[in-house]
Amino acid sequence: MGSLAGKSPANTYKSLLKVADETNGVSGTASQIEDGEGTSTCISVGDDNFKVKPQSDNTTTTFEVENASGSNLLTVDSSNSVVKVGTSQVSATTQLLTFNGYRIVPVAGTHYFVPLGTTELAAGAATEISMGTGTDPDTSADKGTSTYHQTYYVWNVPFNITIDAVKVLASNDSDADCVYNYHLMSYTMVADGSTNDGNLSGGVVLADGQATAVDRSVIKSTDLTIQSSSVTSGKVIACLVENETNTNDINIQVQVKYHIA
Repeated sequence: MGSLAGKSPANTYKSLLKVADETNGVSGTASQIEDGEGTSTCISVGDDNFKVKPQSDNTTTTFEVENASGSNLLTVDSSNSVVKVGTSQVSATTQLLTFNGYRIVPVAGTHYFVPLGTTELAAGAATEISMGTGTDPDTSADKGTSTYHQTYYVWNVPFNITIDAVKVLASNDSDADCVYNYHLMSYTMVADGSTNDGNLSGGVVLADGQATAVDRSVIKSTDLTIQSSSVTSGKVIACLVENETNTNDINIQVQVKYHIA
């Protein structure tokens, strides 16, 4: 880094920084920092506030804090409107949503809801709810008098979120190898105080994937492919599993990593 010692201001003024308010200097109103020839920087300061705002372009590194070895600990990404923290640089609003199902008893080729939390379906603690036999789960559902079972299968989205990753762990109770198909879905759920409350429509595949050779001697790990990452506030999210092969019980755990948008 160079030194200004012995150099004339006429030769160095471009490298000097000053506030834009040349009359009042630093005051209660933030004033932009400029160089000596009046080129604006992304920084504004006042006697009680500090602001960083890009002048020309948003970037993934608008603001950074590093440790002594140069690893980022805090990054403000104005291109994607994300604040990242820690040495792993995950979004500061990262959360985890978990679905768990123990002994889901399927009909081959049918999609079934996976409960929130840990629930044993075969013991009568919960009831399997199917969502069609197509390549993807049904995009709408009116379960009639069985809608109440759906309560522990859907998660209300309280704010706009972005799905970052979905991982599935699965096994079953048989030696026969099975093929499992997974879907993370979002739906619009009726909640207007009418007799249609709880009905689902507008289904969108958020993430999907497949596991092969699933049996009782393994726990298959599958990273789903994100198909649509953005989910708006007021939607509900559901996870569904299909045993493509037979009626063997399904044991499944699903971890959804997301951040508040």
